[in-house]
Amino acid sequence: LVERSLSLSIICKYAPPCSTTAVLLGLLVSAALLVIMVNWRLLILALAAQYLLIGLMLTRVVPLELAAVKALVGVMICPVLYITARRVHWGHTDEDGEEAAEPRSRLGWLIGPGMPVRLLTAVLGLVLSLSLALANPLPITGEQAISRDLTIGTFSLFLLGLLNLALNENPLKVGLGVLTLLAGFELFYTVIEPTLTVVGLLGLTNLILALAIAYLTTAWATRPHEVRS
Repeated sequence: LVERSLSLSIICKYAPPCSTTAVLLGLLVSAALLVIMVNWRLLILALAAQYLLIGLMLTRVVPLELAAVKALVGVMICPVLYITARRVHWGHTDEDGEEAAEPRSRLGWLIGPGMPVRLLTAVLGLVLSLSLALANPLPITGEQAISRDLTIGTFSLFLLGLLNLALNENPLKVGLGVLTLLAGFELFYTVIEPTLTVVGLLGLTNLILALAIAYLTTAWATRPHEVRS
């Protein structure tokens, strides 16, 4: 883990600098996609992008090695969830067997049913989080612009994570909401306490949570249809 984090920190060091605003926009989009999308392949990609973008945001305010460890731990979670989702064939509901005779468009395969409601909910969540963050910026750092961006990122991750929890009953989708909620806390607290111990404990929490999500998702998928419905 240390060698991988050092390699990632070296890549980040020599990579061209990214605009904090561009990274923030990417983070908001990835967090919103976790609410909007239902296809598990896209969800895992969005989760990986979210963790990488959080690591990039942290490079502005914490040592590069700590930001690299944070991003690496997040990326390590994604294969666990990917294997779990693949095992339980998540993204294919029980009704798919009844609708097998009806061809599904590629767009329907990507977004799934209920997309307008989820899209509207995610947009409203982003607007509310932006309003709260701009009205009540947290004095996280000495630079006002960086503090503003970190406040927006923290509030958005918190609110979108809560929305994911409220809108779903599938443990995997709910788990993504919990991970997003925890990522918002990490984005804030890592800046307040930029130590390897804090980053390590938060990373261990993420890994344990990912294993719990994998277990609950497998148990939920193997229950009879009557119980789940």
